[in-house]
Amino acid sequence: MAYKATVMPVMIASPGDVAEEREIARKVIHDWNDVNSQRSKVMLAAVGWDSHSSPELGERPQELINKRILKDCDILVGVFWSRLGTPTGKSNSGTIEEIEEHVAAGKPAMIYFSSRPVEPNSVDPDQYNQVKDIQKKMAEARSH
Repeated sequence: MAYKATVMPVMIASPGDVAEEREIARKVIHDWNDVNSQRSKVMLAAVGWDSHSSPELGERPQELINKRILKDCDILVGVFWSRLGTPTGKSNSGTIEEIEEHVAAGKPAMIYFSSRPVEPNSVDPDQYNQVKDIQKKMAEARSH
């Protein structure tokens, strides 16, 4: 039977190395909707740079993502694995900039770090160390 629901966009913020984890996040959101949306009258909609953006000239690419996608999201789910991502000119990576912008707007963010095994020779040590630094900073911020 048809029902009305409030749609809450959920930003899946992540660098390019976590495509598998992004799909898992989307599946979890889909499963949540299946179980909860009719009763709660809330439907979550997963959005992200990989599915809701297109190349465009005129502004920094990350600024376009922030304006066109991130600003309308109510929740952010951030995922990291072995890469922090590409610097944006404003932040250490697009993912970090999205998290910072979202939190600065007073909106909730949940950040996850994949423990999936990685082939050591495929890892950029600088990128991996940046991820570990961010993980440590976020753990310290959570404990205060």
